[in-house]
Amino acid sequence: MPLSDALKQEKEAYPGWLDDAFWLSSAAKNNKAALPAGAPFAAALSLQNACKRVFLKAESQKIALPDFPAREMMLSNVVYYPNAGTDGQPLRLFSSAHAAHSFVYVDSGVKRSDITKFLGGGELLKGYKTLFAVEAGEKDFFPNGWQDLRETYSDIDLFVAPEFQWGLWGVLEREAQYDNTLGPKRLLFCYLCCDGVSAFASIWYKINGKRRTFPYAVVVEDSGFGSGWAVFGSEKSQLFKLATRHAALPSWLLVAVGRGARPWPGYVRASEETEPGGKDNADRALFIKKDAE
Repeated sequence: MPLSDALKQEKEAYPGWLDDAFWLSSAAKNNKAALPAGAPFAAALSLQNACKRVFLKAESQKIALPDFPAREMMLSNVVYYPNAGTDGQPLRLFSSAHAAHSFVYVDSGVKRSDITKFLGGGELLKGYKTLFAVEAGEKDFFPNGWQDLRETYSDIDLFVAPEFQWGLWGVLEREAQYDNTLGPKRLLFCYLCCDGVSAFASIWYKINGKRRTFPYAVVVEDSGFGSGWAVFGSEKSQLFKLATRHAALPSWLLVAVGRGARPWPGYVRASEETEPGGKDNADRALFIKKDAE
């Protein structure tokens, strides 16, 4: 069974908040339809120059930029990808199955200029364009603060973990010539330059010992495709230890088995088929949490 067919068994309903009027008027080139505060933003979006769709912090002094939809994202299916580099395969897999609409990529070694170019050039996902991307700060992505784990868990080796440096979020929009067979009409995409383990703890944090939500899927890539220092696969995974303690284990793992990465304990193979992905197109397999079968 193809990986996308395994995921199609639990489609996520399209999140209505991705149709926010603050930014959607630009797609129709009808700035009058924008909310008053968003009209200058919509006007800037309507420019034909693709690079104008990436807004850095300095531009917030001139026009009102949309707020990062942190609450809305947390209530949707989120695919979390530490050590991500510029790999679009998880986006393609989960979006084509309509299984997830929100994607969080994390890598501490990428350059912001490379990612803005990547987003502005529409290279992220075939058939989709970047409607816009906005630079945001630590408080936007982590409303409850950055969780520095170095003094919390002595057995999770974080002494060299890089802290939050910068982040971008944006909306990807399906091009007009395609329909739902390609994927949803819009997707939320985030790119965070920071440590993938601490970022996970900062997004899926605990309140009074209990977690609020958990990610839908985690991509396990241990080959150094991006620039992660941590081990993400097997029972030795720092991320697995953290997710277990925060009661935030995902329903799915996408594991780079072709590079020797191993799934977490408690997960079983969902399909014998694999899909190529990553820098050298090594095989990846889907694993499902046993109690989610």
